[in-house]
Amino acid sequence: MRPLTWTTLALLLIVPDVAAAATKTIPVVHSAQAAYSRTARHTIVVQASVDLPNSCWSNPRFQRPAAGVKPDAGGAVMLVVVADNAERPGLMCAMMYRPGVAVPPLRWTTYPKRLKAITVTGSQQAVTAPVTGEPR
Repeated sequence: MRPLTWTTLALLLIVPDVAAAATKTIPVVHSAQAAYSRTARHTIVVQASVDLPNSCWSNPRFQRPAAGVKPDAGGAVMLVVVADNAERPGLMCAMMYRPGVAVPPLRWTTYPKRLKAITVTGSQQAVTAPVTGEPR
C-alpha cells in the first residue's frame, strides 16, 4: 500500500463523505411556484429555488407532505425543502456558495381539496406561491 500524500490527505478533509450525510432543512428559499399539471390529471407541480451554503450541502428536495394534510385557514399547505448535509467536526467544506439552485419538481397527486397556495419553507424563511392553472 502506498503512503498518503499531502494532496490526498487534503482532499479527504475537504470532500464530504456522502455516506455520513444527514438530512437537514435548507436555510434559504428564494422562490416557489405551484401549478396544476397541464399533462397529468389530478397533479400539482411544485418548484422552488434555494441556496446551498457550501460544498457539504447536496441533493436538495421536497420533503413529502404527510398523508391527509389539511390546508390552513387561508387554504395553504406548508412543504419543507431538505438536503443532504455532510458537515461535521473535523471536516472542511469548500466555501462554494451556490445561490438559486433548482429543486427537482414535486409532482403531488394526493393534495387536499380547497388548496389555494403552497408555502415552501426553509429554516430561515418561507415563500408562499398560489396554485395556478385549472385542475384536470
